[in-house]
Amino acid sequence: MSFPTPEAAESAFYAAFEARDLDAMMAVWASDNSIACIHPLTAPLNGRSAVAAGWRSMFEAAGHFQVQVEVAHEIREANQVIRLVREYLVIGQETEPRPPILATNVFRKENEGWHLVLHHASPLQVGAPSVSHPPSQVLH
Repeated sequence: MSFPTPEAAESAFYAAFEARDLDAMMAVWASDNSIACIHPLTAPLNGRSAVAAGWRSMFEAAGHFQVQVEVAHEIREANQVIRLVREYLVIGQETEPRPPILATNVFRKENEGWHLVLHHASPLQVGAPSVSHPPSQVLH
């Protein structure tokens, strides 16, 4: 499958996510093994086999849900686009979205169009207390 823009690839990604459609999901990803996915609070999945297994496991465990996406920031280059988004999940019969998940989606332009090479999602801790550190301490 070919995606003419990173936005089209991202839209297909979230449609496959909501539909729990593994074939559609993997069609969004680049076809080589230089892909990675990090689901919230889990270890990285590297390569097509691991990424597919991670999504298969998630889809088998998931019930019905909807995802609303809000772009928080974007970095565009000629052959790569990085999009930071907030994902709001509405699960089952709930009417309000859950607290947001912050995700980084990295798309690469290939001969046949744009494809996802990295999806990294983590809980967004809104309102968490700030931690102060002494000025001499360096944190990485």
